Amino acid sequence: MDERRPADLCRTRESWWQALDNVKPYALAVLILTGLTFELVIHYFLKISVVYTQFYYLVVVFAGFWYGRRAVWVALFLGGLQIGVSWIITGSISPESLLRTLILVIVAFIVGSFIELMNCYRELLEQQNRDLVEINLQLGRSEEATGIANKKIGLLASITRHDIRNQLMALVAFLELSKMKITDADVLSLLGKADWAAQNIQRQIEFTKNYEEIGVQTPQWQNVSTILEGLRPLIPPQVDLELRLDGLEVYADPLLEKVFENLIDNSLRHGERVRHITISTLQYGLGEIAIEYADDGVGVHDEDKERIFEKGFGKNTGLGLFLIREILAITGLTMKESGVYETGVLFEIFIPKEKYRFSGTES
Repeated sequence: MDERRPADLCRTRESWWQALDNVKPYALAVLILTGLTFELVIHYFLKISVVYTQFYYLVVVFAGFWYGRRAVWVALFLGGLQIGVSWIITGSISPESLLRTLILVIVAFIVGSFIELMNCYRELLEQQNRDLVEINLQLGRSEEATGIANKKIGLLASITRHDIRNQLMALVAFLELSKMKITDADVLSLLGKADWAAQNIQRQIEFTKNYEEIGVQTPQWQNVSTILEGLRPLIPPQVDLELRLDGLEVYADPLLEKVFENLIDNSLRHGERVRHITISTLQYGLGEIAIEYADDGVGVHDEDKERIFEKGFGKNTGLGLFLIREILAITGLTMKESGVYETGVLFEIFIPKEKYRFSGTES
């Protein structure tokens, strides 16, 4: 597809002074006969040299619609015709006849140029529409092929995960049986590390499943309080969960629940002394708000505030916070950690104004 602008493309069309092509013979004959009739009847016989020339403008305009700027040749013919008759009648070429001819040529050129430009733009638009139709067809075929490939990959990944889980269950069972039969402390320590590695593998398998699901389903409006109320059973009785969300709804990936599930899990695993978790909203300028997730645990070192979101960072698999950012990014949500070490974590989830609303009820 030519990437030049339409105006540039239209300027490169063939020159107007080239020979007439696509001639409409009947239309051209009518134009010529009309001019001859005006000259012979009105000018030559009736000796009227002003009124009939006004009809020439109509003839020239029609010629412009049919032939574009090449209508100048028609204008020159008609102008020359009335100059010739005027010379026959008076024996001289009057300035008026020359001026009328010049005006006819100018009108033909302006009308023809405008019509050619409009026709050029129309042709370019039609060509672009044809190109877009072809591109859409290609995209449709590509999407269909991608969908089939994704389905196959998803099926393969699901089968592979299932087989690995089965093998892990067998491995953990053999490790437990080995612990029951072995009394050597060093060997038991090694078996414990092997069991720990198996548990990490299990968590990594779950991560691949969750990561595979990101962006698969269409984002939707979700009540944040409803999500968090459903996660209360995951929180030990000694930890208090306080919600101050005022019916906040967020337009996000359906895996938004995983975001808060991982944050809660992060507090319980690494907070060491967490007894209180607060989730609230904070208004920012320009219509943006943030969801603030805070606990009273040990918090995060300043040098680790960005590293905690990196894949593989942490004491366990290091996948939870990485997964959170990926889920939020689907609909343009971002997150950072702003807490003070030794006073607890403070995760801020920033939400653009078009991605949140308040239902007016706290679910």
